[in-house]
Amino acid sequence: MNSGTSGKLLALIPKSGRRRFLTSLGTGLRQCIPKVLPLGCLLVALSGSACFILHRELPSRSFRSMGGLATVTLGSAHADRIEPVTAQVQGIFDRLEQELSTYRADSTISQLADQAGVAPIAVSDDAFRVLSLARHFGELSEGAFDVTVAPLVNLYGFGKPPTPAALPSEEVIRAQLKLVDYSRLILKDGTAFLPLKGMAVDLGGIAKGYAVDRAFDSCRSAGIQNFLIDLSGNIRVSGRPQWGEDWQIGVRDPFDRSRIIGKITLRSGMALATSGNYERFVEMGGQRYSHIINPKTGYPVTGTAGVTVLAQDATTADGMSTPFFVVGLKGADKLRQKAPSVDVLFVPDKYPTEIWLTPGLAKAFVPLPEYSKAVKLLYP
Repeated sequence: MNSGTSGKLLALIPKSGRRRFLTSLGTGLRQCIPKVLPLGCLLVALSGSACFILHRELPSRSFRSMGGLATVTLGSAHADRIEPVTAQVQGIFDRLEQELSTYRADSTISQLADQAGVAPIAVSDDAFRVLSLARHFGELSEGAFDVTVAPLVNLYGFGKPPTPAALPSEEVIRAQLKLVDYSRLILKDGTAFLPLKGMAVDLGGIAKGYAVDRAFDSCRSAGIQNFLIDLSGNIRVSGRPQWGEDWQIGVRDPFDRSRIIGKITLRSGMALATSGNYERFVEMGGQRYSHIINPKTGYPVTGTAGVTVLAQDATTADGMSTPFFVVGLKGADKLRQKAPSVDVLFVPDKYPTEIWLTPGLAKAFVPLPEYSKAVKLLYP
């Protein structure tokens, strides 16, 4: 069910940065991006058919947490605080991972699954909030987001190996669907309970966004005003990178991971999250299947290649990207009516490439020249 998933938004792109040198695109975009960003990192932009490296002295650090790559970037005025701020953010992420990860046998989420059908378990304030928010997005999306989708995720080998050699039978899928129903998650007085043995939750579609918001609030409380936090493509920004600049994010082309389709300008406080079929997938019988499962049918979603959500906080961006991916273009209007403050960018799984934007995102998005004719407006 994970919406947010690792590395979906490709690059931080300051608007002004005037010193450039040209590098052949054929060398590969990954060669342009350091795996661990040093102080004075290289921030990447694409223009036309060339890769431009912008030399910027923005303090930035990267580390691994919650199953993906996290990056903290501060505005130039905060250069001397990059180390303690990064340590502070990493501490928040690592603590939440210990509670919310399905891959840790000792996590709260794993204990919840172990006690399914047996007894409620006490959960921390953070775990209770995340589970409550997950249930909220389930209700909002009429089940397109379902935190109890873990049995289906595991069925396809995304949660726990091994990957099956062939697509599960309809009978097996129907049996697992009986264990998927977000409304049966019981939250009461600091406890959580799943009533049926075999039920489990997967917080991959909301936990990273929640973690980014917790880190965002922590940085603000510490007096840091200009920063960007990125956890596996779940991004939220504050202030500006430099005077007169805005934070800009490159959105990956879901059909060519070495490219971006354009850039989105983020105002202070805003957040982005992307769900894509290119980050995690399995191959069965020579066919590739996305990790995003439709909780109503039990099958991997088809028809959508990528969805980017712009929202006022990272939890909402993360929590809405999966249901928009699941309902696709046909169901997007109805879903957005329930969340009018959210804006969306769709890339259908078809060729030639199409980029569909809601009006709010259309104002913030600038496509690369070669994608300009692919842009279409949703609900003009």
